[in-house]
Amino acid sequence: MAGLSGAGLDLSQLCRTPVFTSRSRQESHRLLARELVEHDLSWRTGNVDTAFFRAEVGRCQLFVLRYGAEVEVRPRPFTDFVLMQMPLRGRASIECDGVALELEAGQVAVLSANHQARLVWHTGCEQLLLKVPRSLLRLMQERLVDEGGLAPDFVLPAAYRLDTGQARGWLRLVDDLLEQLGASEAAPVHAHWLRHLEESLPLFLLTHPPQVDALPLAVVESPAQRQALRQLHKIEGLMRSHLGEALSLGELAAAAGMSVRSLNTLCQRCYGQTPMERLRNLRLESVRERLLGGRDLSITAVALEHGFGHLGRFARYYRERFGELPHQTGCGK
Repeated sequence: MAGLSGAGLDLSQLCRTPVFTSRSRQESHRLLARELVEHDLSWRTGNVDTAFFRAEVGRCQLFVLRYGAEVEVRPRPFTDFVLMQMPLRGRASIECDGVALELEAGQVAVLSANHQARLVWHTGCEQLLLKVPRSLLRLMQERLVDEGGLAPDFVLPAAYRLDTGQARGWLRLVDDLLEQLGASEAAPVHAHWLRHLEESLPLFLLTHPPQVDALPLAVVESPAQRQALRQLHKIEGLMRSHLGEALSLGELAAAAGMSVRSLNTLCQRCYGQTPMERLRNLRLESVRERLLGGRDLSITAVALEHGFGHLGRFARYYRERFGELPHQTGCGK
């Protein structure tokens, strides 16, 4: 597990010593239920390779978790914390209260579910998780309401994804938290600074509500915004069904019924990526799933099947995306 994630976070202190590792489905489920929250866990494809890391900064808890295999998680409704999660590698899916989200590496989701949620961690997914206590959230909310900076009836959505700018701000806060893990008895964290750091997280949530453009289709109200996201979903489906074929930017725009410029703007707004970067990342994710799921695969053949004709560039893209070379992922040749 890399100490430095693709999001630029130094996770070396957090990932120094695992709470546990396991290749057993039953043991992984039992230990994670104890450490995180009671949940139902269904194992899908891939090999079990669970690793769990944990650290505390004040009243907030940070975790890094991987399952190795693809899993479906159905946590019990949690009422004492809000969960923020970001794939460090791979991708994940969230369904909660009629909201569906897809997360790529580096994208951040907020989950404040009082109802049943369904989470899918795809093969090879590794995530950074952050628990923000609701008691801390309530404290900051009352303070903001008293100061007139927040409506008294404000409620966090059950699930939403931070936009690109918000994600960058959140990463800076997490980076500050991670820096405190290197503190020693000789140089402890000052209590006032620690309180500032832990209060900054709920304050961030309360003062950075989801942008309408970043909300999933199920909760967007504007007909124009719904139409734009329908077009984006159509493009996403086209990309996923033609991962091995040569798709041009013009073809994608024509399929969506919009100009190239409009498609670029929409993808940048919703994904923080150009359409061709999005296509390349989807191809890389599919390659990784194949390599993780097969022991006798040819890396060259899998790369070519996914439209990567230049193997040197493919290896560079892969390392930039996942922090390792293709041959370090699977047992391919």
